[in-house]
Amino acid sequence: MNSTRTPFHTSFLTLAGSVYLVALTSSAHAAPLTSWVQGAGTGSTQLNTNTPVLGNTAQAIYAVSSSAYTLAVGDSLKFSGDVTFVGVSAANTADQFRFGIYDSNGQSTSFGWLGYMASNSGTSGGPTYSRLWERDNPNTANFHQNGTGQATMDAFANASPSNTAFASGSYTFSLSYTRTASGLSITWNLIGTDLNYSVSSTFLDNTAQTFTFDRVGLAVLGLGTSQTNFSNLDLTYTPVAVPEPAIASLLFAGLLVFALRRRYSTQP
Repeated sequence: MNSTRTPFHTSFLTLAGSVYLVALTSSAHAAPLTSWVQGAGTGSTQLNTNTPVLGNTAQAIYAVSSSAYTLAVGDSLKFSGDVTFVGVSAANTADQFRFGIYDSNGQSTSFGWLGYMASNSGTSGGPTYSRLWERDNPNTANFHQNGTGQATMDAFANASPSNTAFASGSYTFSLSYTRTASGLSITWNLIGTDLNYSVSSTFLDNTAQTFTFDRVGLAVLGLGTSQTNFSNLDLTYTPVAVPEPAIASLLFAGLLVFALRRRYSTQP
């Protein structure tokens, strides 16, 4: 009886490609955020879940990441989630929904952190735009604050379409950092899921003050909301790739198994 065998080099290349893809896809580490701390204001609820709720006063909450992430060139860190705002005041849409990834900077409180925070669009400070702030170094302010000596605006982005006013509704948001050879590339997004609203922009900071991050934070300050509901809050760390020695070891092991299998399958 005749049988058709796949050429060895073709099979091995297929195996090698599969191992490499598995190595790369397994390198991303997503961690749901389920333990929150009241950083400002009072009245937040469900802080021990992935669905915290903020009430109708100015409030800020933060979570400690599972580890401190020091980004090497090519590494990325992304904070993302869903949020629904109820009762946003049409007369007060200042850019005061803020979401950030921070470096606690050796502080035991929520003051004096470094890092960045992005916002919804708003009329505060001029045209309707979303702003990206970098925490000043040094500072003695709470993590969500942006006054003089607290945080400096690095960039802004107009809401689309045509500077759409921020309003009650549901949104997805994300803030991500990618370490580059020259600094830190920062991308932020706030996209309406039940209304036509979009903010999206990227800023390259060539003078980043830190590449280590261990906190995330959320703040709803002057929007006049009656309630803010969060869900699907995640912090995802993605190394540039599995270190080459690890990939080489995986490929070598695969080659050895494949060679032994081929040898014994061809014996009479």
